[in-house]
Parts: sequence; C-alpha cells; structure tokens
Amino acid sequence: MNKRLALFCLGATLAATPVLADWEVADGSQIQFVSIKNNAIGEVSHFETLSGTVTEAGEVEVRVALDSVETNIGIRNERMKKLLFEVGLYPEAVITAQLDPAVMVAAASGAGDSVTAMLQIDLHGQVVSKRAALKIAATDSGVSVTTVQPILLNASEFELEGGVAALQKIAGLNAISRVIPVTVALQLSSADAASR
Repeated sequence: MNKRLALFCLGATLAATPVLADWEVADGSQIQFVSIKNNAIGEVSHFETLSGTVTEAGEVEVRVALDSVETNIGIRNERMKKLLFEVGLYPEAVITAQLDPAVMVAAASGAGDSVTAMLQIDLHGQVVSKRAALKIAATDSGVSVTTVQPILLNASEFELEGGVAALQKIAGLNAISRVIPVTVALQLSSADAASR
C-alpha cells in the first residue's frame, strides 16, 4: 500500500512539473563591455546582433556577430572590426555552457535562482574557460539569464594584444586597458512561441 501511494505521489509530482522546452535568445538581449583609455576614461560598448539557444538539456550556445559592435563612434566601430576582431577571419564569437535543466524549469515556473557556470568563450580563434555567476529568473515573456558580476577578459588570452596596440596607436592614445569587463543579459523566449 505504501509503495502504491509513493508511486502515485511521484506521478502527481512529475505531472505537475513544467516541461522544459528549448529557448531562443530574444530581442532585448545584450552583451556589453567596458574599455578604459588613457587610464582615466571608461566607455561602454555593446553588440547589436546576438542569436542562440538554450536546449531542454540545459545546453547553452550564444553567437555574437562581431561586425555588429557598437561603440557610438562610427570610425571606432570600423577600426575595432578591422584591427581588433579581424571580422574577415573571425566573424563571430561563440559562448557555450551547460546549465542544470532543473534550474531552468524552476525559473520558468517563477522561482529565480543564482548559479555558477563555466563558460567556454570561442573568440579570435581561441577558446577560453571563464567562471560566471548567473541570475536566472522568469519574465513576462520567458526567462532572463544575467551575469551577477562582470566577467573579466584579458586581451592576451584571445591573442588580441596586437589589435589593441594597433587601436592605441591609430587613435594616438597613451594606453588602452587590456582587461575588459563584460556583462551579459539574455532574454529567452520559448522556441515554440517564436516559431508561431
């Protein structure tokens, strides 16, 4: 009798648990970075074009179109594309990670949670692992995934030192920081809803 009752309770629990579907990166998602020049002036830039998915297994893939960089100065955009990112050779950056599917289910049900995840960042031909603290929460249109604190990227890790030096020289600057804080704010919508 106890065994039957336990099986009934388990079945009821599973039936009440929301099914996790695939999610897509939606409008309003942002990846921003801060550059510091001459050791005194900080500037916030971002990328205009992001795409990607989070599968029901918690597999994350976000693609960043590097030629969509927006620094609010046209000539600087072009210099970054050509001299730093070399978009002709490396048109995009790809971020992958593995999240616990149960955390996504909980978030979709309205229960926010903070998790730590290892991100694999494929940029400029180099793949670097970075630990990130993330906040996952339900929104009116789906789920949000945001960094709790900036992720620090070093130009040398991605063989971008030469590009930074070229930018510094062409702009006539005394210094450009080689360590760049990056923040991520993804808005995810159901892939089923997006396809309708």
